[in-house]
Amino acid sequence: MQEMNLFLFLTNLAVIALCGILSAAVPALTRKSYLFGVKIPMEQRGCPEAKRLIRRYAAVCALCAAGILALNAAQYVFFPGRTLVAMLYYPLLLIPMQMLAYVPNWRAALRLKRERGWQVSDAAFAETGSAFSRGNLRALPWGWYAASLAVILASVVAALARYPSLPEVIPTHFDINMQPDAWAAKSIGNVLALPLVNLGMLLLMYATGIALVKAKLQIDPQDPALSFAQHRAYRRLMGHAFGLLTFSLALVIALMGLPTLFEGFKIPFWLVIPLILLPTAGLIGVVVYAGQGGCKLKPKIIMEAPGASGKIGFSQRDDDRYWALGLFYHNREDPAILVEDRFGSNLGFNYARLPVKIALGIFLAAFAAGYAWLTVLLWNAEVFA
Repeated sequence: MQEMNLFLFLTNLAVIALCGILSAAVPALTRKSYLFGVKIPMEQRGCPEAKRLIRRYAAVCALCAAGILALNAAQYVFFPGRTLVAMLYYPLLLIPMQMLAYVPNWRAALRLKRERGWQVSDAAFAETGSAFSRGNLRALPWGWYAASLAVILASVVAALARYPSLPEVIPTHFDINMQPDAWAAKSIGNVLALPLVNLGMLLLMYATGIALVKAKLQIDPQDPALSFAQHRAYRRLMGHAFGLLTFSLALVIALMGLPTLFEGFKIPFWLVIPLILLPTAGLIGVVVYAGQGGCKLKPKIIMEAPGASGKIGFSQRDDDRYWALGLFYHNREDPAILVEDRFGSNLGFNYARLPVKIALGIFLAAFAAGYAWLTVLLWNAEVFA
């Protein structure tokens, strides 16, 4: 048990350090036309004042990450049996950490823009509208999803084949040492529960992959052909990285179901951990390498950007007043649900849209309930007491 807690503690250290480094690097991944969520002239991103804000942000991220690391070390020294519970909550501490580093710099960027009188055009990006320029499902890396479905079907076949020979009471849950700690009566539903969860995960990841492919592009009108090529290269890289992560998760969930079907079967941590961490590291690597919307890529330009010349997208989207803290877009007049973030390299939401409000409410409720359930479960587990 001491070895397991040490392993979890070291994992905590690695995750916190990695998140601290990535948080500090976010300004470098964001388009140069944004400074901490504030729209600025692209050429002003390199001014001394802007560079000073970026350095201050990185320093605060580093200090906060060091504080969380120290807290993690104190927890392991005084309460080593609660390391897994702590692992559940340390990622949450990273959220106020980043906000503490971000908000003062967002305010400073607004003040700098106002004092310098920086003016930007109403629409800095043209938004493509055609189905071709937005992407189509042929661009989706189907191989990863087909392989994931094959793993799930194999687990279903294995479950049905083993069903007649299973005992009347089967284990349905295992502790960190792969010892059964929950049982249930044998039934088709109990045997196929994990494959069905796996299928749900695949459908969710597939829907996310489609959203990545079909989201409208934001093309820089100053060089639309290059911008379009960057977007296509970025989506191709992200598609494969996301597909690999989907396949790895399907494989891990399928492996987790084998101890129920085969008595004595154990999943070694040396196999499970790389299956999760390596694809995740690859996804992070693509984000760091490519930047927001592929803005750091230098792809070969082989064609003009279809639909990017002449059609200007929703111009109010570049108005600072519609971006709370420079992070949260809220505009009732904009029909879009997905928009490009102003800080980082992700897609964000238009929080004025009713579907987004409903989905956000459901997510927050499920997230809080899930965290409460996991906290009670892990806190009361004798193996960690």
